[in-house]
Amino acid sequence: MKKILFILFAVTLLSCGAASAQNPVKDPSRIVQGNGTVVINTTTLCGDIEGYMGPTPVEIRIRKDTIIDVITLPNTETPAYLREASKLLKKWIGLTPTQGLKLEVDAVSGATFTSEALIGNMRAGLKRAIER
Repeated sequence: MKKILFILFAVTLLSCGAASAQNPVKDPSRIVQGNGTVVINTTTLCGDIEGYMGPTPVEIRIRKDTIIDVITLPNTETPAYLREASKLLKKWIGLTPTQGLKLEVDAVSGATFTSEALIGNMRAGLKRAIER
């Protein structure tokens, strides 16, 4: 009887391991595309980081350990302020995530809340990128 229970236990353990390997938990904040580009989406990472009108998530694209693009995702910021604040996102292009975390960036005058939220999203996103 003990032998049968042990075999059932072993089979159950193996099948659970196989199922989890086939269906890994998906993390919407970090996706690796087929070409090796890592896409970090801060929507779920930065719910507590807000601009003047609410959350200001970004999408960070990293290829070969280099930030190649950063775009703002849907938000409720005033378009003119977001446009001005978004200019600072270019400062991260060409850096590694580690370099990007060390980058000191000043908020855009006149769009301070939005700028600070974008900077906070960048920092959280880059930390997530480094975690692997």
